[in-house]
Amino acid sequence: MRRTSSSSLVEASPPTNSFEEPRNGVNLPTPTRREFTRSRSPAPHVVNGHGAHHVPRASSPASRFLRKPGNGPLRFLLPARISFATPIPLSRLYISFSIDLKYAVETVLLLGALEFAAYKISTYISIIPLDYWLPVGTVTLEISLVALAAALYVICIHTSLVNGPPTAAPARPSSPRNPSDTREAKRGFVLQPRSVGRNRLGLVFMTVPKNYRSSADDGIVSGLVLAPLIASALLFNAATSPELPKRHIEAPLQLLNGGRPLAPLDALVRARCAAVNLGTLCAVALLAHVGASAYFEARHRKRHHVLDGERGSVPRSEMRKWWLYTALVFAVTGALVVIRTAFGQAHIGIWRHLSVWEVACAACFFQFSLYIAVRLAHKAVTLGELSIIVFGATALYMELINITAARIWPVSTAYIKTFRLPTPLLLYQIALVPGSLLTGFLLSPLLALSRHIAQQPLRRLKVPNEKEVQRRWLAFGFYFGSVLVIGGLIGMWTRWTLGGRDPWLWVLRALLEGPRAWTRPALLAYWAALGSLSVAGWNRQLARSRRLRPRLPGEPALGTPTMPQDGAAPSEPGSPGANGAASSSAGNSGVGGTTALALPSVALPNMSVALPAFPNSEWLDAADRRVPTLGLNGRRKFFHLLAVVMFVPGVASDPAFTHLAFGAAFALFTFAEYVRYFALWPLGAAVHVFISEFLDAKDSGAAVLSHFYLLTGCASSVWFEAPQPLLAYTGILTVGVGDAVASIVGKRIGRTRWSATTSKTVEGSVAFLGTVVACAVGLRLCGLVDAFSVGRYGLGVGLGCVLEAVSSQNDNVVLPVYVWSVLALSSACGSAVGG
Repeated sequence: MRRTSSSSLVEASPPTNSFEEPRNGVNLPTPTRREFTRSRSPAPHVVNGHGAHHVPRASSPASRFLRKPGNGPLRFLLPARISFATPIPLSRLYISFSIDLKYAVETVLLLGALEFAAYKISTYISIIPLDYWLPVGTVTLEISLVALAAALYVICIHTSLVNGPPTAAPARPSSPRNPSDTREAKRGFVLQPRSVGRNRLGLVFMTVPKNYRSSADDGIVSGLVLAPLIASALLFNAATSPELPKRHIEAPLQLLNGGRPLAPLDALVRARCAAVNLGTLCAVALLAHVGASAYFEARHRKRHHVLDGERGSVPRSEMRKWWLYTALVFAVTGALVVIRTAFGQAHIGIWRHLSVWEVACAACFFQFSLYIAVRLAHKAVTLGELSIIVFGATALYMELINITAARIWPVSTAYIKTFRLPTPLLLYQIALVPGSLLTGFLLSPLLALSRHIAQQPLRRLKVPNEKEVQRRWLAFGFYFGSVLVIGGLIGMWTRWTLGGRDPWLWVLRALLEGPRAWTRPALLAYWAALGSLSVAGWNRQLARSRRLRPRLPGEPALGTPTMPQDGAAPSEPGSPGANGAASSSAGNSGVGGTTALALPSVALPNMSVALPAFPNSEWLDAADRRVPTLGLNGRRKFFHLLAVVMFVPGVASDPAFTHLAFGAAFALFTFAEYVRYFALWPLGAAVHVFISEFLDAKDSGAAVLSHFYLLTGCASSVWFEAPQPLLAYTGILTVGVGDAVASIVGKRIGRTRWSATTSKTVEGSVAFLGTVVACAVGLRLCGLVDAFSVGRYGLGVGLGCVLEAVSSQNDNVVLPVYVWSVLALSSACGSAVGG
């Protein structure tokens, strides 16, 4: 039995136009809209003089599967919290510790993986050549120190001193429905219960809680752990590989180094030691900001009363916040430089693979990017997601700096310190991903002005009639400026790093240099066809969904006067429209043998022609009811499936070209977000309306990042350039297959939740594990990957399943990189191969 609420039914409004009035003594049936569900199209509800008659509908098989049945009794695998208290001798104080159990499980999984990385690196030093021993062995200490610091932080924020024995909070009566299943929660209006107090949330200095997405926890453990974990997995994978992966377009660049060039594999191992240093450096900088924010807030609260959830230490002036933040950035950077110098003088190996100049550049870029990103992506990210994203940007920035330095000083540079092989694939990724962000930064005045004008109502503009003209000129300026930046600054840098070769001609030649001459053009055509068909199909479905939705109170119905654009006069019901056609005569046959008279005209937006609204349009729409309009979860998981269908053939046939295509897709998404957010003519409104139909509670911020997360989640495994073919499919299998299946199965048959503070079910996690392992075995049977250990692979994916169930961070950000790191460290995907 399906539950409905009173708000889900829309009553028929009284007649408000000529369409609902009797004509020539004939009472026409009045189609009204009843309950609308996303899984089915609404059938017309006809009201006539003999009472109401509801046309029966038949649901489609897809809608029956995706529709969740009635709520049954829920079971919980884990308790909600762990709490205990210990008395302090000779005092009335107690040390109380209380933590959400799912947060504790998430912390154990992340810290355990990081310690496992340190153990694997230290254990396998014996198989590494002698000249690698010193650079690789020194990174294990800083990895363990980061894990220890994260553990101490978690313990501190969940521990408190209480006067007297703590009392247990009264238990809430159990509800048959979980709060996260309510309509308000799905729309993002109900906050999830936080595992720590709002005043103990980790925040970047000079930011407030409302700058971040509402989440059950701040995700700081993910932010501290995942950066060094990814770098450690990259280092271990390179150090234990017998040869380089040959899935690249050209051989890696090498420097002469005084006539004794360093081998590419040797240079890669040393560069990835620097990547571990970079990850731990970013973790220390993040801890410094969180600690500074907590310290100044505690000092302020000793003198002033501050409401719960507010930050009294953060001034209201934006300029003052920026100057205070800049001062802390330079203070932290100076402290890190002093520590690095002191460690070098004492012959301590921490951060030894980063020079003092690199420490200063990386620390400044990471800290400034934290503040800029959290202010631009207002309410779109948590602290953990923010730190992971900014660490990736910092890694690309350091690769850009090191490649540029190697080109300027090729004699004095020992090797190109890039965390992937220095091939044209890396050069184009740097040109595409940071280049698209740089384009928006350089043209930000035009973008900001376009958004400002688009948000202003006409009555507040000095010259209202020129609003559209101004928007078009600003859009033209952005498009023209983008061409200049891409073709000039970015194109010149790419040409210079390619050794004087034209970057555009290089791409055209690369299109014909695949395994076969037609492979890469066929892949491009395949991707373009799938993308175009999916967008066109969803445009049709969403237009139909909006057309059949129940009308809100006060919303004009069909036939009411509407004001066309460009100052045209409104069309009156029953009068000739803009096309000059008069109303229909009495000769037209209507519904049920009645006669339709005086059909009104309806003005269409963005068009100067008004078309007649036929009374039987509701019946025509109801004939299409067997085509399901998926719910929000179904819509989002459709794109997960689309990612699998699009990317698996590319990774299987030509991973190098897919590596390049992922970077181009990221740049395309970036420019699409510019067009949407800044309302650029002519596609800004259309892109915004299309994307808004796929947003959930995690997309409540200013920037929409879900499509970026999905793309990078699938692409990260390819961008890491592991020699094992199966590792390249990790992101696609976990995000595209496992996460989608877990969501559908959990919503359909899930009854055992992991805990009372999460909506994830054990049944969904089991489905996640089974489908990912089955797909990996299927890839092996098809000959696309080498032999691998099914047991170790299943264990690594199983840990990812548990993390996905207990983590409050975005799955597409955390899950692919965590599973990839665990699989790479456990050597579960077989030996390295050359092909």
